[in-house]
Amino acid sequence: MDIQIEIMLQSGQFKKLIEEQSAELRKKYDMKKAELEILYFLSKSGIHNTSTDIHRQLMMNRGHISQAVDNLCKRNYITAMPDKNDRRYIHYEITDNARELIKEMTDRRENVSRMILKD
Repeated sequence: MDIQIEIMLQSGQFKKLIEEQSAELRKKYDMKKAELEILYFLSKSGIHNTSTDIHRQLMMNRGHISQAVDNLCKRNYITAMPDKNDRRYIHYEITDNARELIKEMTDRRENVSRMILKD
């Protein structure tokens, strides 16, 4: 998805629309909003996949990030791997267990994007 569309989706009314679209997913997968946002971010982040990256991009409280990441690891949606060069950093990667959920989130975001850009 285009970065400018992502920025729009994170703002005001568009964010509310995304939240409405994700409410069903949160219920279906028994997840908190922060967990879904982090999972989606990690699916798109590439090598920028540390807690610091999550904090900078999503502007979330570090405590919420820590709790959400722990829950996602326990549920086997992500794995935590120490950085090879600097053990202070932990990298998070999506597991195969999360692929279906991420696909559903991506589809919903693309639907919202189409609604925004329609006409």
